[in-house]
Amino acid sequence: MARKRRTSPLEDLVSISSKLPIWASLLIALAAYLVLHHYVSQPATVETQPGSALPTNMTALLLHPFLIAGQYLIPLAFLIGAAVKAAKAFSGRRLRERYIAAPEAEIPTQSPSQSRAKPTAEMSWGQFELLVGEAFRQSGYRVIDGGDYGPDGGVDVHLSKNGQRYLVQCKHWKTQRVGVAVIRELFGVMVDQGAKGAFIVTSGDFTEEANQFANGKPIGLINGAKLDKMLRKAEHSMPEDALRATESAPETFSCPKCSSPMVKRVARKGANVGREFWGCSRYPKCRAIVNVGAPK
Repeated sequence: MARKRRTSPLEDLVSISSKLPIWASLLIALAAYLVLHHYVSQPATVETQPGSALPTNMTALLLHPFLIAGQYLIPLAFLIGAAVKAAKAFSGRRLRERYIAAPEAEIPTQSPSQSRAKPTAEMSWGQFELLVGEAFRQSGYRVIDGGDYGPDGGVDVHLSKNGQRYLVQCKHWKTQRVGVAVIRELFGVMVDQGAKGAFIVTSGDFTEEANQFANGKPIGLINGAKLDKMLRKAEHSMPEDALRATESAPETFSCPKCSSPMVKRVARKGANVGREFWGCSRYPKCRAIVNVGAPK
């Protein structure tokens, strides 16, 4: 596994700012400049005490040069973060406009073999994530972050609506359908992070097993055809429809082996075929099972 690149404090501030509303980043930038500028504009006097060779305000004197630079760098970091967020939102709107302007013949249908929208075929991973973020923004969600260029990194977009948090994973797959392993993994992350629900958005489609696993869980599966309707505003409440089971999420508990969420499944073969049991959401990495009705 590649080692994660270490970031500088300035980069961390930019990253934090890019996750905030633009108005909040601008307000913090202004406040930081005013406070720090007021402080550094005061003369840096040396305060001494009889019998002591060192100034009593040594810490303040040492910090003063850093605060002089900080009065410009900290606001700059938040301004850059706000600019990054604004640029992503603008790019998302442009991508949506280009998508809608595509010829009518390229609109995807509900057919599984044609569910990938052709206007997305030439998009990069990052562009597809920006497009998905814009689709949710048009549906009333606040996009906290997303559109970071590069292939899957777990949760690609974080959403907020009515004080609740939602997770989104994007799968820009052109030749294969999203399988159940992806849904299991995101379900575990969703429970672990305490999110209200999760969405998996693909330019393609989902396997039957994936649809069966998501049924009854607060996970919305959005294929190319449904994404097309979101982008064209054909169904304003479509994301909520995809999460219609959110308010009645099934019972779950932690895996006795790895502490990941357990999910209810049905045996498909063997002596117990047709019977329900609890299996680890990290299957096949963890194969722990618990019989339904057994003490948890």
